[in-house]
Amino acid sequence: MWFFYALASAVFASVRRTNEKRISQKLNHFSVGWTVQGFSLPGVSLAMVVSHSWVNPFTLSVSFWVATGIIWFAFYPLNTFCYVNAYRHGEFSKILPLQSLGPVFALITGFLAFGQRPSIMAFFAILVTVVGVYVLNLKGRRLHNPLHMFTMDRPNLYMLCTIVLATLAAMLDTIAIRASNPLFYCFVSTLGAAPVLYVAAHVSKVKERASIMNHLLGLMTAGTLFGLSYSTYLLAIANGPLAYVSAVRSSSIFIGAAIGIFWLQEKLTRQKIAAFVCIAAGLLLFAVA
Repeated sequence: MWFFYALASAVFASVRRTNEKRISQKLNHFSVGWTVQGFSLPGVSLAMVVSHSWVNPFTLSVSFWVATGIIWFAFYPLNTFCYVNAYRHGEFSKILPLQSLGPVFALITGFLAFGQRPSIMAFFAILVTVVGVYVLNLKGRRLHNPLHMFTMDRPNLYMLCTIVLATLAAMLDTIAIRASNPLFYCFVSTLGAAPVLYVAAHVSKVKERASIMNHLLGLMTAGTLFGLSYSTYLLAIANGPLAYVSAVRSSSIFIGAAIGIFWLQEKLTRQKIAAFVCIAAGLLLFAVA
């Protein structure tokens, strides 16, 4: 069942990113962050109520609140800054495939934190996936300096930071879910994220009320899609290995990259095609590992 949750999360995430890329050109990253979180809350709350997932907060362990607190006050502000800036300045068809590195980091954290041991095929999947990312971003002199794609390309660096942060957050998410349940934690996480990001926007002296109203429909759409993507993702990691869920969810890169090429008119090159083939092969190996 976790596979279908992860796949659904990938689809919702892809459509959401396309919408947010346009909005991020007009609004500050914290404005996008708190409004998207806020608009996702009604849907997340409804899902929790319908599924009877409410938990008495006073019965929850310290580990739940420590993990949730780190997510609220550290992950969300840092991730929002990196995430929005990556999509604001980068090409969809280049930055999205970098997310295929997510399963690599997830394998490491899953093993260290939860003892989830990857199969031999998973190691091959890592190798093929990394080659795909390498081919996508490196050419000419860059072939001799792999770190160049991050040090000399800021959107790529922002996306790498987003991937690392999301992997660490997934570990905390798993801890909190084990102490409660996926949909209740989704509600609590979102409930705290919106005011934290609003305060961050206020401290940063961001004043965009009129601009937010002008993009209200897009923000509401992004919020709804975020709620769907996040809740299905949490349901997936509650029922499946962290690295494999991350791999299936990374399939969103194909949808997003296709949108970038065919809708946003980004250039399709042989280099991108070769990279997509490698990444597809890597994700397929993950799926059968």
